[in-house]
Amino acid sequence: MSRVWAYERRANDAAFAAQWEEALEIAIDSLEGEAWRRGRDGTEEYITSKDGIVYGADGRPVMQRKYSDTLLIKLLTAHRPEKFKDRQQIDHNVGDLAALMDEARKRARGEQP
Repeated sequence: MSRVWAYERRANDAAFAAQWEEALEIAIDSLEGEAWRRGRDGTEEYITSKDGIVYGADGRPVMQRKYSDTLLIKLLTAHRPEKFKDRQQIDHNVGDLAALMDEARKRARGEQP
């Protein structure tokens, strides 16, 4: 099956489009589960130095657990926005901003504002 055929069929076949969306949701759920696992449980990685992998006294590679703060922040922001979304709010009044800019230009030119 070609990519073009699949997209054309999705555009013209409602049942196929629904199955496509369901498959996409299943895939995204799987990705989200993996993100949770990596953020919460971490992943094992080899410790390396400029000479390569570090080995312990037993001759086995030394491992360390790495966690992803970025994944945790993204997941918390998505699922608990009331607690974790950035709360910055900027109010712009264009009229006041234009007046302030005009005054700054006059000062820069040595004129009285």
